[in-house]
Parts: sequence; structure tokens; C-alpha cells
Amino acid sequence: MYEIFGNFDSYEEINACADGLLEAGDTEHLKILAKENGIPEFLVESYLSGSGELTDWMNAALGKLEIEAAAHKDKYVPVQPVADYLKSLCMEEDFARLVRRRTKNMEDCMKYIETKTGELVRKGITYAPDLQVFHWARDYFQKEGEEK
Repeated sequence: MYEIFGNFDSYEEINACADGLLEAGDTEHLKILAKENGIPEFLVESYLSGSGELTDWMNAALGKLEIEAAAHKDKYVPVQPVADYLKSLCMEEDFARLVRRRTKNMEDCMKYIETKTGELVRKGITYAPDLQVFHWARDYFQKEGEEK
């Protein structure tokens, strides 16, 4: 995950990199850039055909969530329902931009949820409703800085 190009902070950074690769005629690395960031192939083909941009704010956030969720190894809380909920919030540009920040990721989001779940267990509560778990995930991405 992010081995070649790194973790971009915004869709604008992804597009700037893509523009440089296109200008250099390096379509092979352009496709790698897209794959690393979860950008669908049809957007790559559209970009190579002259669409203007490789991705937008929503697809950049959705791709990041998809790639990071796939890399996560479930422990106590399954990642896919959490990622799906977060993807639904990415319909709003402000939230999608929060997800794309390089200081936030699904691995730390899931650790945050597990910490919150552990706090409940210590209080004798053995079940966290799905909606509560989803709100913890949302809250994690809305917090400033690198808090976990």
C-alpha cells in the first residue's frame, strides 16, 4: 500500500502527480499511481483519453478507504461495514477531504474503535451497537491532527 508514490494528502496532489506522469508519457506508472490509490481503471482510461483529471475528491477518498480496508486484518471489529459506512459519508466533499488526509487511515480508525469498545467492556457493557461503532469511525476522521 502506497509503496511507490506514497500517501497523498488530497486529490489535487494525486492529480498533480498524474499530470506529471502523463506529460512524461509514463502511462505504466500512471496506472500504478491509480491502483495504489484505489482509483478505478475506467477513470484512468478516461484521463488518458483527455478527460482533464484522473480523480475527484469523492473517488480519491473512496479509493483510499477501499485500499486501506483491504489491507486491514480484522481483530475484534470487522472493517468492511465500517469502511462502507465511511464511504457513504464521502458523498459530502468536506468529509471526503478529511478521509484523504495522510494523517488519517483505516488502521488507526479501527484501533480507535477497538479502544472505545474496550472502554465499554471495562464498564461491563459487552455490546456496542453498530451505529455507535460507525459514529466512532466518523469521529476519528473528523478529529484534527494524528489523534488515535
